[in-house]
Amino acid sequence: MDSMTTIINADVLDGLSQIPDESVHCVITSPPYWGLRDYGEDGQIGLESTPDEYVTRMVGVFREVRRVLRDDGVCWLNLGDSYGNPAAGRNDGDHRADGRAGGMSYKATGTQKHTGNTIKHKDLVGIPWRVAFALQADGWWLRSDVIWAKPNPMPESVIDRPTKSHEYMFLLTKRDRYFYDADAIREQMASDGKGGLWGADRSKNATPDEYHKGAHNKDAWDGKRSVNANGRNKRTVWNIATQPYAEAHFATFPTKLVEPCLLAGSSEKGCCVKCGAPFSRVTEKTRTFESGSGKAGNLPSGKNGEDLQGGGGTLDVRRGPCVTSTTTGWEPTCECGNPFAQPCTVLDPFNGSGTVGVVAKAHGRRYIGIELNPEYCEMARKRIDEAPEQQYDLGLT
Repeated sequence: MDSMTTIINADVLDGLSQIPDESVHCVITSPPYWGLRDYGEDGQIGLESTPDEYVTRMVGVFREVRRVLRDDGVCWLNLGDSYGNPAAGRNDGDHRADGRAGGMSYKATGTQKHTGNTIKHKDLVGIPWRVAFALQADGWWLRSDVIWAKPNPMPESVIDRPTKSHEYMFLLTKRDRYFYDADAIREQMASDGKGGLWGADRSKNATPDEYHKGAHNKDAWDGKRSVNANGRNKRTVWNIATQPYAEAHFATFPTKLVEPCLLAGSSEKGCCVKCGAPFSRVTEKTRTFESGSGKAGNLPSGKNGEDLQGGGGTLDVRRGPCVTSTTTGWEPTCECGNPFAQPCTVLDPFNGSGTVGVVAKAHGRRYIGIELNPEYCEMARKRIDEAPEQQYDLGLT
């Protein structure tokens, strides 16, 4: 195991107790889902007898996560849901994607699920939101809910509800200001077919032809909106296929799900060697005005016959201001005056098969993983050792 990677074989709270206060920049994790599987380990999370017990335990774990996370750090939490069912174990077609094996039923431990009077047999429990709201009440900022949409979901035999094909990824922070590199994960915008870009940020999905046909009102495009030519801001629905790992023989946390979390949540350049504050981008913005492809014509009338343009009844279609943002360097977010950086630290307190560690290594971050099962620890160490590594540049340019 290289010096950039640490795997701690311990219960999650014992493992977190070994990490110093405010030393982690980004947490990316997928805890065991409630009532889904028995992993055969004493003290495991997920086999609590009620949803409330599970939520309470998760709040306790994430209090420790909050302790080790920097004040400017972020936490990405992936959780799937489950259904009311009297037996703990595999549950109504749900499946994990965190790199942990399963398959044993509740008979392995004798654990019996009791969902209480409000959760009935076959009821969707709502575990992700129960946990998210409990963490919010405990002091976390709940900044975003991301829908992980799976184009290849686990087949289900149910015929009285839709097949489950999504999970949640929550973005949590310790305060209202924190490090987040939006430029690192911008999405490509669709072309209008005429050499320009049309996106919801600019035109609310209204093309020039649709505008002239009256498909949208005059607010659809006012000629004053600007667009970042590097791409639009990341949306909250991520279409990412589940990803197999040959040695695990079960679904794992997809690297493409982890990657945007890591890139946005930790600095590419690293952090101050003295205080650990992340370095931020220095950007140079160039603004140009793209003229449209020249489709002008009469605008449709409003409800009372007035002209929607408010003028001569024509529209000079333009693509509007276009901003190109170029990274010219990096600067510290602290006042230490140190021109050198060290890699940022990423943590997964529920390490599983080590997918977060693989992505961290590929992007030059330090990684700490905590895992209760010793076999999973060895699997993760081997997998991370064999993963490609990014050569890290410590100089600030």
